[in-house]
Amino acid sequence: MPLPMTRLKDLQVSRLVVGGNPISGFSHGTPARDKAMFDYFTAENCKRLLRRCEECGVNTAFLRADNHVIRLLHEYWNEGGRIQWVAQTVPGEDPVGNIKKAHRFGAKGIYLHGGTMEAYFAKGEKEAVRTQLETIKELGLPAGCASHYPPFLLEIESLGWNPDFYLVCMYHLEGYKGQLGVEQNEKFRPEDRRPALEAIGQLPRPCFAYKILAAGRLNPREAFREVFSAIKPTDGVNAGMFPPDAKSGDIVAENCGYLKEFARQ
Repeated sequence: MPLPMTRLKDLQVSRLVVGGNPISGFSHGTPARDKAMFDYFTAENCKRLLRRCEECGVNTAFLRADNHVIRLLHEYWNEGGRIQWVAQTVPGEDPVGNIKKAHRFGAKGIYLHGGTMEAYFAKGEKEAVRTQLETIKELGLPAGCASHYPPFLLEIESLGWNPDFYLVCMYHLEGYKGQLGVEQNEKFRPEDRRPALEAIGQLPRPCFAYKILAAGRLNPREAFREVFSAIKPTDGVNAGMFPPDAKSGDIVAENCGYLKEFARQ
């Protein structure tokens, strides 16, 4: 049974996509868990995860547009892999240059990193967000925007900047915002989940919820049930997958099973 699909502009995307935080060593947990992810995700194990995603019907990966990911994906594609790459911009790089790099190396869509976008809003530099979205659109790709604070996304919608999709974090996190080696100060507050789901319902464009498991802190089946009972049929979930966490030995099949069970068509 194929997975349910949605569309980002003209790009057909499975309603479950594989996220890149574990591959890049971001556990949003403890330093020991970060290290466990670094130790596990050799290039071969990264490719093994992507192959299993494709076998189970997950056709898209949301991964950072950094040199590590670009090198990994080209090795994977050269070996016959076909997974689509939707790129997340990288904190600390020139944003327009990073967008163009992602396009040059095969991204099928690009979205603005949530922490970076929030920093622009905090500094009163909202116009930079609009400019970067326009840069993505000029390249002919679906343009998206992420945030750990859903009101920012609702404001972007009200401003008429017309992104093609949104990524909505289930938690209002104040942490390392995409920077490795930075002290973490993240609080996964259960009360943040309902406002995030309500924002997804208000946003008229496709949305992908992320951190739905609170970075491994929640029961997966119950978290998938809650999210898919609330989001629109055009929405999906971006899930980081760390195979050692699997109860059955196959974390991709487990997550695809939850999608099939709970997704509304």
